[in-house]
Amino acid sequence: CIRDSLGGFESFVYEAVVEDQPRIVKVTWHERRTPEQMGAELHFVNYLADGGAPVCRGVPLADGSLVGTVPAAGGAFHVYAFEKAPGAMLTREERTDEHWIRWGALVGRMHRLSAAYPGPPHPLHRPSWEKEYEEIGSLLDAQPELRRAFDRTIEAIRALPRDPSAFGAMHTDLHGHNIFWTGLDPHVFDFDDMLDFWFVSDLAIVLYYQLIGVDDDRQAEFERVRKLLLRGYESQHALPAWSHAALPLFLALREQTLWAVIERSIPAGERTGPWQRWFVEATERIAAGRPALDLRL
Repeated sequence: CIRDSLGGFESFVYEAVVEDQPRIVKVTWHERRTPEQMGAELHFVNYLADGGAPVCRGVPLADGSLVGTVPAAGGAFHVYAFEKAPGAMLTREERTDEHWIRWGALVGRMHRLSAAYPGPPHPLHRPSWEKEYEEIGSLLDAQPELRRAFDRTIEAIRALPRDPSAFGAMHTDLHGHNIFWTGLDPHVFDFDDMLDFWFVSDLAIVLYYQLIGVDDDRQAEFERVRKLLLRGYESQHALPAWSHAALPLFLALREQTLWAVIERSIPAGERTGPWQRWFVEATERIAAGRPALDLRL
């Protein structure tokens, strides 16, 4: 039975109870994702879970299928379900050094497993990163300077090697709202945006969202968290040196992508003070070609 609506940014998300077990049910409009893409997400998530990663496993619906379709006027909704993550989200103040080390180890473990991932069976397929970022780029068309900056970032990323140890299926949205914690143990969910992409992007995203609200000595916080994150990450997986050197590109990509998504989804009059301030600052940085968050990298 459906117990509560949890909102959702690009899907409708509900909490349900099935045979006394808490479940998360996600409902997505057919134009956003196909059942084949959703099935590929579930296949990867369950592969990670089988490998020991602390992710929320996809679970069958009542009819035994992993993805269901509900017809609606003008189209259809696709439905799937997951285990509910135990624990709770950490506030910034609750994130200790050990949490950052564990967070890094979590990302490294997922990437190590992904490097050996055989991929989903036909006809399941993951989205193309080129297509996803093509759509992001189109959101910047009304801002030519920002669009040119975005295109330069994409071209530089496209030229990077695709070593199996550095490129593969990954979460792509590992900020703090997509991880719950019980003590020092993380539990990951929301693989909606998973892509085949460069692994260093996951690290860039973790770092970017930690720093976005920091005003005092952001550089020192970046260096502190990066050191802890990499200590944990490198206990599980090794990236080639060129991949680490590409971190500034992926920080820039996150800033440009976030700008585009906020411009599309949150009207100017509805942006809170901190978000509006970030939006103005990010606009200036991107247009001027300055590093993301004005970090020295």
